[in-house]
Amino acid sequence: MKKVLKRLGSIAVCGAMCLTALAGCGASSSTSGTDTSESGGAAQREFEGVKLVYWSNWEATEPQGIVITQAVEAFEKETGAEVDLQFKGRKGIKEGLIPALDADQQVDLFDGAQNKSNYGERILCLEDVVKEADYEKESNPVLMELSRSYYSDGKLYEIPYQMKANGYMYNKELFKQAGIAEVPGTWEEFLEACKKLKEAGITPLTTDDAYAMQAFGMHLARLIGSDEVKKVVNEGTWDRPEVLQTAQAFEKLAAEGYFSSQVGSNVWPTGQNTELATGTAAMYCVGTYIVNETKNITGPDFQWGFFGYPELENGINGLEAMVIGNQSFAITNKCKNPKAAFALIEMMTRGEWDARLAEESLSLPADINNTSWPEQLADAKPYMDKCTQILATSGGLENNPEITPALKENLMKLYAGTCTAQEFVDNMLAASKA
Repeated sequence: MKKVLKRLGSIAVCGAMCLTALAGCGASSSTSGTDTSESGGAAQREFEGVKLVYWSNWEATEPQGIVITQAVEAFEKETGAEVDLQFKGRKGIKEGLIPALDADQQVDLFDGAQNKSNYGERILCLEDVVKEADYEKESNPVLMELSRSYYSDGKLYEIPYQMKANGYMYNKELFKQAGIAEVPGTWEEFLEACKKLKEAGITPLTTDDAYAMQAFGMHLARLIGSDEVKKVVNEGTWDRPEVLQTAQAFEKLAAEGYFSSQVGSNVWPTGQNTELATGTAAMYCVGTYIVNETKNITGPDFQWGFFGYPELENGINGLEAMVIGNQSFAITNKCKNPKAAFALIEMMTRGEWDARLAEESLSLPADINNTSWPEQLADAKPYMDKCTQILATSGGLENNPEITPALKENLMKLYAGTCTAQEFVDNMLAASKA
């Protein structure tokens, strides 16, 4: 697969924390507890006596937490290790882990949102252990490359799991009612789909303030790429022609009545819950995680579909470039037995437990051999299989938190048709200078 990922800017090097202690050690998560010695007695299980402290960013009651608990119990039984599994939640990891590590508290491994470069030398380089286990042969190569791109030395410090893809999630039943036989692959086809939906009395599009940047950002990234989108939000170059071109595309969608009439006032999760999940709006540009977020509303019979952000005329990339993300695991520099920690990570990202995690949390598997995806997300697989370039979140539009409030506000006005494309550009220029 051709790699067209570009290294994300210089990040503090994680230092010489590579797992030299692992040299010559074979990492395996499938060691049987029934091996016997030559005398016929039961052999000691591989990690008998090893104690690991694992901090998770999930809650124990979430689907992910439930599966992880079961996987840890199986790991303990199989290997003889003792795992102190602590569910800290998103806030607990974000606010508590670095202080804990700096206070010399024992935390051996943890999970959480991708890109853990801010942990610096607190996490270990995983290149040696991954190579020793031949781990990458069953991993998505683009996601592994993405994980390396966060670090200025280009090495691997985190293992991706709990995948998600971003594009248009849509209601297949509404597409059928509108006579749309194939999902759009180009902008012209997308506009035609919107037209057919409206003619059938169906609201084509909705969104919420929380996810407002996704469609606009991906559209702009189709024209100039993620690195240039980041420059726009960081340097305030909203007057470049591609920004106006993108704004005009959404101005037209609003003028044609393709957005929900209430979109301008949608505060998350209003649009996704009261319009998309209830079947009154057909499409929503968002991540595949929305299936899990709305499952209590949609129920099991909702016909979910997915398609990648449409290709644009004169765009510099196409459907092979996607916004893809994940959670990830890392091993800390406090870990006394990195081999055991990696064996647990390997167990949770391969085979049975990886498949269970994907099925129960309605997410995408990490193991490329797990080809039976949750039915609701099956349409995303062909796009991910052909992905060779990963765009930044919202195409790079979320790269500057200081401008985000103004950006969300003006995007929602643009989608609602209460400001023109030129007014959007002018407003963002003013906000960047404020």
